[in-house]
Amino acid sequence: MAIAMTFLRLANSTWWGLPPTLKLLKIHGDMFLIVAPICLTLQVVYLYVYFSELSFTTLGTMFSMIPATLVVNVKLIVSMRSAYKQIMYNLMDKIHIYNFLDDNDDFIKTKLLKVERNTRWLTTFLVGFILMDWLLWSVIPLRNNIINKERIGNRTIRLETCLYMWMPFDYGYEFRTWLITHAMNVYLVFTGGLVLSFYDSINFIFIFHFLCHVDILRHKMRTYFAVKLNDTDTKGKIVEIIKYHSFILSTFKEMEAGFGANVTLNYLQNLVNDSLLLYQIMVGDKANRFTYLCMMQFHMGGLILISFALEQIRIKTEDLALDLYQAPWEKMSTSNQKLLIPILLRMQTPLVFEGALGLQTGVRPLASIIKSTFSYYVMLKSSIE
Repeated sequence: MAIAMTFLRLANSTWWGLPPTLKLLKIHGDMFLIVAPICLTLQVVYLYVYFSELSFTTLGTMFSMIPATLVVNVKLIVSMRSAYKQIMYNLMDKIHIYNFLDDNDDFIKTKLLKVERNTRWLTTFLVGFILMDWLLWSVIPLRNNIINKERIGNRTIRLETCLYMWMPFDYGYEFRTWLITHAMNVYLVFTGGLVLSFYDSINFIFIFHFLCHVDILRHKMRTYFAVKLNDTDTKGKIVEIIKYHSFILSTFKEMEAGFGANVTLNYLQNLVNDSLLLYQIMVGDKANRFTYLCMMQFHMGGLILISFALEQIRIKTEDLALDLYQAPWEKMSTSNQKLLIPILLRMQTPLVFEGALGLQTGVRPLASIIKSTFSYYVMLKSSIE
């Protein structure tokens, strides 16, 4: 993953204590940072110049790809922020559950295995869907062009591709220039799709590790005081719990600063784009429906998963104080009881992940977006008809 993140300009392998990757991969990442905004600009120019000549199929492709390209650009910009770099630096040294692994603690071992398994499954899901969609965007235009070769020869319709960017040459009717352009577009869609999937994957990695830290804290509170301890040992356990809870709070703030913009961006993209994708699936060209279906499954599926994951943060931290209440307070000295009171007060408030622009995340905004998607779809369908 570190190599792929360096290739996409989303991270650097040295941030995680790994050897530097090939210089060529880093150069590619730097070049893509320049190419991505150019790609977005040329798509907008193409839409402006040829809007009156474009078919329904071409417009559907453009209104699906332009928002996705915009999201890729924003994710690349966000990855340059200091807050993002800081939390990425801290992943392997401070946040990763491996740093807290104890040979005598089977609970942490089990949690670590679960986190790694969930991370692999989720990354496979996100990358798998985006690669399937990329393959469809690459092959289906070629198939359609072969079917419609006579109409293209008569200049009745244009050659189809997956990205429509303004170029100083004609690739709408000339096969050779189209072939070069389509090959370039296939590469751009491939790289942009990987940016979308890997950025969200790393976001999930932090969420999974954070949820695991909350479970470990709960486990500590339930087991530390289950055995008889003297005042000194009790104080040591209380101090350890206080430090661990402070670590959880600081990590949560770093996550909000590093990934809040990404979460908000995912919500906004689904709010704006899902109704258009749904319209293409229900009303659009039959040949392209499966492509849009995979695209919507990636975006909506990712939003559902991240919404439920962020909701779990609120749920798991909502009743943390109850576990601390179960500690044998009556057996503690007055000084130890006073140590517990401040952390008990801090645990009263559940942690609710707040995205950029103050967006409250979780299941409720997800439900609102799903409702809005169907409402906008009905409105879009009725207005076009």
